[in-house]
Amino acid sequence: MPRTGGSSDVRWFETDASYVFHPLNAYEDDGRIVLDVARYGRLDFMTPAGSQETWKGDTMARLHRWTIDLAGGGVRSTPLDDTSCEFPRTDERRLGRRHRYGYAVVEPSPTTTMPVWSAIRRWDLERGTSETRRFGAGCGAGEPLFIPRDAATAEDDGWVIVLVYDAARNASDFHVLDARDIAGEPVATVKLPHRVPYGFHGNWVAA
Repeated sequence: MPRTGGSSDVRWFETDASYVFHPLNAYEDDGRIVLDVARYGRLDFMTPAGSQETWKGDTMARLHRWTIDLAGGGVRSTPLDDTSCEFPRTDERRLGRRHRYGYAVVEPSPTTTMPVWSAIRRWDLERGTSETRRFGAGCGAGEPLFIPRDAATAEDDGWVIVLVYDAARNASDFHVLDARDIAGEPVATVKLPHRVPYGFHGNWVAA
């Protein structure tokens, strides 16, 4: 539906059946809509029959791109990564505009019936590359957030922040990472004296 449209302007475009909880971003590009999402080929873990066995194959979300051709019709469906991911985020200044970078949690534990991701990944979608920071066994990472250095800085100039639960300490750590080198030495790690309950989403509000 166009931004200024109504229900009579809705158009439908068919693609393979799948499920999406969370999009990364979407933008218009020369008569096409580009939509990057965490796509499930099949969703089982929220069903009564769901179990740890569902964390395999097409029951895990992966970064995926749909390109919708508004003029000619049709949808091009393009896998962007074969690693399981969820909670994708990008620089919020780019929402609704072309983005180059994305961040998400990856690598869920195979021993839990609900997803606990032990790493985060940064994608450079222009170059088709990625970088992963692993927190180790027994750690569960929350949604990673990109924080720009200032309002006018480049899309990858800033920090990535993430809360990580450490089961060995039964407490959480707050990590501040260089957005251009998330696998490198942290800018800061704050060891909290207690556990922050494992949640879904987060947002950053500057002082």
